[in-house]
Amino acid sequence: MNEPLELAQTEETLPELTAEVLPVEKPVPAPVAPSWLRLAYAVEFLVALIAILSLWSEIGGQGHLDLMPWHIKLVCILGLAWCSVRFTAGIVEQNKVWTPRTIAWLVGILLFGIAMGGITYYYHLHEEPEDDDEDTTAASLQLLRTFTPGAFLNDAGKGRDC
Repeated sequence: MNEPLELAQTEETLPELTAEVLPVEKPVPAPVAPSWLRLAYAVEFLVALIAILSLWSEIGGQGHLDLMPWHIKLVCILGLAWCSVRFTAGIVEQNKVWTPRTIAWLVGILLFGIAMGGITYYYHLHEEPEDDDEDTTAASLQLLRTFTPGAFLNDAGKGRDC
C-alpha cells in the first residue's frame, strides 16, 4: 500500500518552451472612444455648467449667490458638472446602467448637490439685514385751514395766495 505509483513515460520529449513555439501575446489596447463621443462629452460639460449655474440661482436665490466668494461657486459648479459628465460616460461605456462606477459618480452628484444646498443655507442665515433709508410709514397731512366749498373762490377773488 505504501508503494509509489509509477507513471508511464512517453517516448517523445516535449520541445522546450521558447518564443518560437509559443507566440508572445501583445497587450490588447484599451478601447478608444470615438472622437465624436469626446466632443459630445465636452458639449455636455459646457451645457451642464450653464444649467447648474442657472438652476442654482433660481433655487437658492441670486442674492445668496452674490454673497458667496467666487471660488466656492467655481468649485461647486465645476465639480457637479464633472461628476455629471463622468456619470454619463460610465453609463455609455458599460452594458449595464448601475455599475459600481456609475453609482460612485451618482454619489458624487448627490454630495455636490447637498454641499451646494448647505452653502446656500449658510449664506441665507448669515446675510445682513437690509437697511432701507426710505421711510415707508404712512405720513399724515394736517390742513391749516378748514376747507369750505366757496373758500377757494373767495380767496382767488381777493388775490391772496392759498
